[in-house]
Amino acid sequence: MFKKTNVSALIMEQLKDVEGCLFNFENYMRAAATPETAQETLQSLAAGVFQMEGAADRSLAAMIESLGSGSMLPATKEDLINIATSCDKIANKCEHVAMMMTVQKFRFPSQYQEDITKILTITHEAFEVLEKSIKRLFAKFGELLKDHSILYEIRELESQVDKIEQKLYADIFNLDMDLAHQTQLATFVELLCDLSDIIENIADNIQIMLITRKA
Repeated sequence: MFKKTNVSALIMEQLKDVEGCLFNFENYMRAAATPETAQETLQSLAAGVFQMEGAADRSLAAMIESLGSGSMLPATKEDLINIATSCDKIANKCEHVAMMMTVQKFRFPSQYQEDITKILTITHEAFEVLEKSIKRLFAKFGELLKDHSILYEIRELESQVDKIEQKLYADIFNLDMDLAHQTQLATFVELLCDLSDIIENIADNIQIMLITRKA
């Protein structure tokens, strides 16, 4: 059973850093889908993503270090580390996409601005549900153990992203442009949508953990 400890506070601090990285990434992506955004502005926004990814790494390291002196069961420590390192993948993905787009000086065509914004909004909503679920691991573990339907909300949100992603692929490969540029555009759509996949995978792992403990 999870209890409120210094470790839980450190995990929530890490989640705040990950969310900060996601927020900065959203700002970067919206700017990258706006043709008039200067390249210098994009580089500055990307730097904000990199900075928060570093903060998330440091808070993850602090959380893991704190487990070394704790009295939790090894299985519980392993669960916590798995959750925290999985959440760190969200920040890592944000950093990777921003870095690749910046070095390639890539811009999304303006006609995709609305769809990109929808994907970002849905992804952030899914992250907020995930954050709420992790809070319940410590504050209302018994309730979450009995009813983890909140995790299904994340799957539903991920399905919404999938539908937009499929529509974008169909549109991209019907564009009058060479295959190399079509593939580049599709690749960055895929990388962006990977964020909701990561969040869904974390939700799946939490559900598996709960089912295992309930058994």
